[in-house]
Amino acid sequence: MTAPTARVRRVEVLVGPLVTFIAVLSLLSVARFYDRLPVRPPECGFKSTFGIPCVSCGGTRSAKALSRGRVVEALYFNPAVVIGSFVSFLWLLFGLRRFFAGAAPLPVPEQNRRIWRVALVTLILLALNWVYLILFLK
Repeated sequence: MTAPTARVRRVEVLVGPLVTFIAVLSLLSVARFYDRLPVRPPECGFKSTFGIPCVSCGGTRSAKALSRGRVVEALYFNPAVVIGSFVSFLWLLFGLRRFFAGAAPLPVPEQNRRIWRVALVTLILLALNWVYLILFLK
């Protein structure tokens, strides 16, 4: 009879998801109290130059609405902010699952493949988000 092998919890599987989630929470916290801050962002130079919104137009309003729990309003202003916040939460959950399961980090070639896939999906989603903003954001 063999002794069961102990699972080694590898903290490195949590670094990316945890840092990203903390950054998103920090930005949403700043957005929650944004109206009390003494600074205001400048007008969008892209929109004033070309007459159409940039990829991130409406992001601040979306983060403010999301930090107050108004998800539908946040989606209207900039869907990418809501999707990105939700995905960062999901990534943290998957990272926690891998951590508690004792999963080892993926081999570097697999990590590279995943980075390319995620980058491609992100670019496609940002392009679709930009089309939405051009068509519907006032």
